[in-house]
Amino acid sequence: MTISVLLLGFGLGLLFVIPPGPVAVTLVEVGVNQGRLVGARSGAGIAAGDLAVGSAAGLVVVSGGALPAAAFDIVQLVSAGVLIALGAFMVVRPSVVESVAHAITRPARAFFALTVLTPTVFGAWIAMIAALPFADDLSAIATFVVGAGAASAIYHVTLGSAAGTFGGRLSGRPMQRVARAGGLLFAGLGVAMLAA
Repeated sequence: MTISVLLLGFGLGLLFVIPPGPVAVTLVEVGVNQGRLVGARSGAGIAAGDLAVGSAAGLVVVSGGALPAAAFDIVQLVSAGVLIALGAFMVVRPSVVESVAHAITRPARAFFALTVLTPTVFGAWIAMIAALPFADDLSAIATFVVGAGAASAIYHVTLGSAAGTFGGRLSGRPMQRVARAGGLLFAGLGVAMLAA
């Protein structure tokens, strides 16, 4: 069972991290502007943030401290609003992502904080873990979180490194298109959360 739970965590982790949201778009921009090594360190910061948030969410679910229905509805409404606002902002002002990327001086710490403090990340982890058939088994949840964390690490470190390596091709308008696509995805996810 351990290997299957680890693989499930890895697979769901990949599905969770691949969509180009604000953190991933900023990661690409940092890699493009500051190089492969900084991009890789930034990706490691995101993965560490995912591992921290996933671990905290797992403890909340296993301990039975999941949010009551009314609190969950409020958190979902706020998260949907934040996603729609961020998405709209990224569509209208994609160049802001570039200016944020230039201001980052300690990439691993900055991306760790950005991941941990993004309002929808904790809720997404809670929802994902609570839906698992073994949500009451701390050992299985820990294995699942490790698998998802490994997926995040491989994906984000590779994405940051690749952005640094092939950065010249992603500057200017192509990068703004990526930011707009990420914004549309986030706004669409927010609308879907409101409709659910």
